[in-house]
Amino acid sequence: GTFDGLGFTISNLYINRPSQDYIGLFGYESSTSSIKNLGLVNATVTGKDFVGGLVGYNDFGTISKSYATGSVSGTHTVGGLVAYNWYGTISNSYASENVIAQDYLAGGLVGANRGGTIENSYATGNVTGKSGVGGLVGENFNGTISNSYATGNVTGQSGVGGLVGYIYNGTI
Repeated sequence: GTFDGLGFTISNLYINRPSQDYIGLFGYESSTSSIKNLGLVNATVTGKDFVGGLVGYNDFGTISKSYATGSVSGTHTVGGLVAYNWYGTISNSYASENVIAQDYLAGGLVGANRGGTIENSYATGNVTGKSGVGGLVGENFNGTISNSYATGNVTGQSGVGGLVGYIYNGTI
C-alpha cells in the first residue's frame, strides 16, 4: 500500500527496543509499498540491527519527499532515514539525525544501500561506527547515488568516508 503523510510531521517519536531487529516508524517496507510526504521531528529510535528513523528494511519499496530529525542507534546497519535499502528507491528526502552503530554499517541517510537508488537526497547529522561509516551511506553495494550530499562529522575505524564508507560496484 501507500502511506502518504500529506506533508504532516510526527514529533517526538520514541522507540526503545535495543534487543530487536528491523526497527523504525516502519520496520519493513515491501516492493508493493511507498512512503511519501512524511516528516519525523526529534525522533529517538533505538534497536539492535537494521535500525532506521523512518524504515528499518526497505525491500524494493519507494520513499520520497520524506525526512527525519533526531537520533538513531543500534548495533549494525543503522541509518538516519533507512537502515537497509534493498533495491529500493529513495528520492527528494533527507535526514538530520545523529547516527550511532556500535559495530558496522552506519550512514547519515542509509546504513546499507544494496542495489538501490538514492537521488536528490542529503544527510546533515553526525555518524559514528566501527567500519563502513559514511556521512550519507555506510555501504553502497551495486547501488546508484546521484545529486546527493552529506555535511555531518563522520567517525570510525575503517571504511570511513564523508559521503560513503564502502563502495562495491556502485555508482556515484
